[in-house]
Amino acid sequence: MVLEETVHPYYLRKHNILSKAYINGTGCISPQNTIDSDWFFDSINPAKGDYFDAIEPSYKEFIAPNLLRRMGRAIKMGVAAANIAIQQAETQKVDAIITGTGLGCFEDSERFLLAMLNNDEQFLTPTSFIQSTHNTVGSQIALIMKCHDYNFTYVHRGFSFESTLQDALMLFEEGKETILIGGIEEHTPNFIILNRKALKFQEVLTDRPIWKSSTPGIQMSEGTAFFVLNKTKTSKSLASVDGIQTLYKPKTAADILNKLVAFLKLRDLSLSDIDVTLMGFSSDVNFDSKLQELLPAIEEETVAACYKNVCGEYHTASAFAMWVATKIIEKQKLPKVLMISDKEPDSIKNVLIINQYLGINYSFTLLSQC
Repeated sequence: MVLEETVHPYYLRKHNILSKAYINGTGCISPQNTIDSDWFFDSINPAKGDYFDAIEPSYKEFIAPNLLRRMGRAIKMGVAAANIAIQQAETQKVDAIITGTGLGCFEDSERFLLAMLNNDEQFLTPTSFIQSTHNTVGSQIALIMKCHDYNFTYVHRGFSFESTLQDALMLFEEGKETILIGGIEEHTPNFIILNRKALKFQEVLTDRPIWKSSTPGIQMSEGTAFFVLNKTKTSKSLASVDGIQTLYKPKTAADILNKLVAFLKLRDLSLSDIDVTLMGFSSDVNFDSKLQELLPAIEEETVAACYKNVCGEYHTASAFAMWVATKIIEKQKLPKVLMISDKEPDSIKNVLIINQYLGINYSFTLLSQC
């Protein structure tokens, strides 16, 4: 049996839908200067040809030195971003920690495998092996926070971050009050070399908009974004998450549009009620073709924008998109570097994210002003 569509369980309920989740804190490490709380797309760091590198902070500000020296890059990025989100939310305790990742701690996995080859499978140190598992980031955060509650890691390729958000919304229905979620991804020089040989990358020229790509190849990237979600609104709430839906291998752009209209209708909304739509164009025409077909219908009703032109493509790029959407709602401004449509929104109440990964995994995430 081929699974064509994944529908959130709440959609099957008679009394439509779920309570809102409120975003009380965010932390993001990306190819841009997102670590600076005052930064808002005023300066943009370009890709290094056909890929992006994350801009990493001084981790000593967020992680104790005795822990830091044993951590790989993905763990450092995840723990630091989670720490920033927790500090912003001004909370010391969460009821659950949920992380999503496609590749996990790839650097440690690679380091251990190379050690096996180079040492003829002898005299191997266990550290890289222990830290190579996908759930290491969530575990490290739990150890630092002394959180002994629910801790889960999703490895669902392009749905990895979306799965964390779906799980959090279900946990709120079960009585949880505060939940930390995040998406983490890293790459390595060897990973870049191998994908380049497989012709999966391309350098995106500045004079060609990402949403008008006619050639194959993406700009691979890395990064992490964490969010402290609350079941109820507080004085710290920046935006609310009103729902999420995932689609697996939709056949046509019309299928995506029909599912999107139904998704919004469940919330008594239409496309004309959406102020900004962030679309996950990746610069690869093979993966973007359905979004390219969908774009005219989006622009007719709302203001279209993109985000992978500044963050690149990776399994959990939708976490960066949610960080962008939260900032847009908070600042009440759509940065020009993200704009696809010529028009600007008059005000920003509802922001919709339409993400796609490799033309297989599609998702809708709705955020609104609270």
